[in-house]
Amino acid sequence: MPALIEPNQVGKREALADTITTADEKDRPFSAMVPKEKARVKNMRLDWQADKFDAPNTSGVADGVDVENFENAAKDRRLLSVYAQKFRRTAMVGDEAEHVSTVAGAPSELARALSKKLEEIGRDIEGALCGDNVTVAEVDKNTPYKLRGLGDWLNSSAQTTLPVPAAYLTPAASLEDEASATFTEDGHFRPVLKSVYTEHGKMESMTLICGTTMKETITNFTRAQLATPDANTFRSIRAFNQNISEKKVTSCITVYEGDFNTVHVIPSLLLDTDGDDGVYRGYLLPMSMCRLCYYRLPRVRRLEDRGGGPRAYVDAILALKYLNPLRGGKFHGTS
Repeated sequence: MPALIEPNQVGKREALADTITTADEKDRPFSAMVPKEKARVKNMRLDWQADKFDAPNTSGVADGVDVENFENAAKDRRLLSVYAQKFRRTAMVGDEAEHVSTVAGAPSELARALSKKLEEIGRDIEGALCGDNVTVAEVDKNTPYKLRGLGDWLNSSAQTTLPVPAAYLTPAASLEDEASATFTEDGHFRPVLKSVYTEHGKMESMTLICGTTMKETITNFTRAQLATPDANTFRSIRAFNQNISEKKVTSCITVYEGDFNTVHVIPSLLLDTDGDDGVYRGYLLPMSMCRLCYYRLPRVRRLEDRGGGPRAYVDAILALKYLNPLRGGKFHGTS
């Protein structure tokens, strides 16, 4: 009988590491940064008002002229509206899978499933907020309520359902669809910043949430193309303020200080998730104009176990209010 050696041992325990790894750890920057506001009225439709000032009047008034004509100070006041949307993710685990088996890295399959579903519903919400989601009124179970995403709020054309009043649509000059290959700082980026400033009239700190290609395009503002000897050769133009002994090169633009705005550039992988243009997309936002209006923040609800195993779901109800779409810009190239 052969000697007992490791290859022919019987009953060896499995060397399974007590961990489960996931490479996908996408951030949700807009959801994290946008101000939250609890809905005050229990209605799936939300309404608020926008107004504007008259242009300056420099004509003056002659001595002795009585007041005869009166102005309507509310003539430009308009109502903006949007619907809320319900999000849901579900989870079920078999009876034996939950109460008999022990899985490495998941002492409770249901607990792990719910943790995963909370992350997924967070991504669902971020994708809806940062995409071209069109607000919809519920008709039946196949046509539920939907919120309006940033891509549809920042629009120079009137929407079909609950359209933004014409006077408060985002100006065309604040919307740029130039392709990334030909996108330039002077020709396409700065004009949008100027247009946004023209509507607001104050220097302000803004946030640009953008896709990966848009982020690279902004970083490339620090590079200059040579006319000779090769038009496809680039020469870096950078100023270094670090100690050369650190042996580190920094090539990243996170804050852009322009003539009219200071822009904080934040990349995201959850823009236009229903389309193919997320890497080229960018939303230029004064975050004070946005509100995540919620009726129900993401919660976990456990359901009756009918014998097959524990069941639960995660849901949320919320809407995106863009208080005045005149303030904001969008980069929406398709390549």
